[in-house]
Order: sequence, then C-alpha cells, then structure tokens
Amino acid sequence: MEEIYNKFELEDLYIGMEIKDKDQLSGIYDTWIMLVKSSDSDVYTVGFIGKETNTESDKLFAQGNVVCPVYNDSIELEGDIYYEE
Repeated sequence: MEEIYNKFELEDLYIGMEIKDKDQLSGIYDTWIMLVKSSDSDVYTVGFIGKETNTESDKLFAQGNVVCPVYNDSIELEGDIYYEE
C-alpha cells in the first residue's frame, strides 16, 4: 500500500532536511530543489534550494552523489501548451 506524506511549502524547506518522497514537493513552483539520496537509504536530503542552479548545486553532482533535481514549472498550472522556437 502506498504511503501518503505531507506536502511541503517552500518556507518549510531547509538544507539538510530529510524528505521521504519527492512528491511532497509538488506544490512548490519555479524553484530548483536538489535532493541527495544515499544508496543505502530510501530518504532524500535537501542539498540545494534556489531560483537558478549555480556552482553550489553543481558541486552536488561532482561529489558523486545520487542527485534528484526537482523543478515544477508554474506555466504548467495555466493548462496551456507553450512551444519554444
């Protein structure tokens, strides 16, 4: 049976916070959240929070971590389809 976890708001998050399921972040838009997952655990740890990726977020990948980037685009809320040319 699938467990249901509380959803977080942006102001709830902090670096080092543990998250059970990345779907808990589905209500946060236009912000990059980099989750780091240990290979021996089912828990994610917040490693980066920001409007744009930068050298700080890039370091997470360079350290050999399993990184799960999360970005929910607010354009998807509008229901229209946009194509970049």
